[in-house]
Amino acid sequence: MHKKRSTYNIWVPSPNRIDNLRVLTQFALERVSRSDLFQFVENEFNLKKSSAESMLPFLKASGIIEEVGRNIYIATPAAKAWCETGDDLDFVRILHAHMRFVGEMIKASENDTVRNDLYAQAKIYGLNTEKARWIAGFLLEAGLLEEPQYLHLKATPLGKCFVAELPLAEESTCEKTEEIYEDNNCIDSANTLTDKNAQIFEQLHTAAIDPGAEGKASGVAFEEAIANIFNFMGFDAKRIGGPGDTDVIVRWKDNEGKNIIAIVDGKSKSSGSVSHSDISDVAIDMHKEKNNAEYVAIIGPGFSGDTILKHTRKKGFALITDAELIEIARMSCALGLSLQEIALIFQVPDGLSRLEELIAARQREMDIITYVVLTFEKEQDMLGSLSARDMYLLLRNTEVSPALEELLNVFEILSQKDIGILNPVKKVPSAENITYILKNQKKTVNRLRALAFAIEKGLG
Repeated sequence: MHKKRSTYNIWVPSPNRIDNLRVLTQFALERVSRSDLFQFVENEFNLKKSSAESMLPFLKASGIIEEVGRNIYIATPAAKAWCETGDDLDFVRILHAHMRFVGEMIKASENDTVRNDLYAQAKIYGLNTEKARWIAGFLLEAGLLEEPQYLHLKATPLGKCFVAELPLAEESTCEKTEEIYEDNNCIDSANTLTDKNAQIFEQLHTAAIDPGAEGKASGVAFEEAIANIFNFMGFDAKRIGGPGDTDVIVRWKDNEGKNIIAIVDGKSKSSGSVSHSDISDVAIDMHKEKNNAEYVAIIGPGFSGDTILKHTRKKGFALITDAELIEIARMSCALGLSLQEIALIFQVPDGLSRLEELIAARQREMDIITYVVLTFEKEQDMLGSLSARDMYLLLRNTEVSPALEELLNVFEILSQKDIGILNPVKKVPSAENITYILKNQKKTVNRLRALAFAIEKGLG
């Protein structure tokens, strides 16, 4: 049964993600339509429809809800029991039964363990770094893991007792399968980066907790690494440094072509935590005015205390950890995020959460594209051409479970002139019933790859 546990993408509104899942589950204790479920999620958590839709596959894959009729959902018996007990540990039990590397992560953290070592082990179970971070987040919320120091995890006494009750998988039982719908790691940002890019990320992480990194003056290596990672994402970033000015200046254009400027204050701390006393808002305000900047961000390894959170929110300063910046840079590469989209991280108070929603929706779109192409490859010889309605019926019981509107969007993307791997065969007035065939996919992939290479070569 361990082999059948899911490795699907995870996304839940933050903060208090377990509590948010409990609220959603309580809404589905009785049968609820798909549209009503989405409407509730949109209203309760102030999300867009696309973000609400992104949650559904995880809710099904994690054993929280199930489909009991066409577009009719209800909380699973286990989820109903969890709502009755109200115990976060019951949620983790459900999650462990349906998704890989949950209890196993607690077991792997019995001793103080570096997060990157856990993420490396997660890959053996078929999970990329992002999914492992989500699971770690749930376990931290449930009190089963703790962070003894920055970027370290350790099982709590409760976690050690808890995991002793769970059936755990051996690594050998969780090798990735080649079945068409069982390998759900459609987007693995860790595998899309070159050694050079990985080096940029490592330099940022190292310098965040070592002010004297690379033998340079205090904070210089961190400021240079911040500029490098913003340049990697496509911004025009430059380290300024020195007394009387900002550490890093970041420039880009908005959708109307207007020049936008953000200043960045880098805080490298060997303790792994930046506090309110480390920040001079008077100096930052002066730097903001001097550079005619619209946004301010403070980047450090972590931030401690409510005072800094409340004060910076009031001032409109974005707080960004080096780990968050690295993950956003990974996603910018893996998902092709625009500068305008990435720049949401500078917007206070909800820019980062809005960017998380956007990333979840974009990942889901990529997953659906993968499933659509796989299904055409598998079914086209037998069925001939397929419509969006046909695809909806074929994929409705898979973990991705796309809505018809999502499929219509994917069909439009894959049939547009610049891609064109889906070719219409029979046109009818209703878009959902237009049938397509998959054609020239290898040629198109090679052409797009060659075009991307030529552009990158021109950029140096």
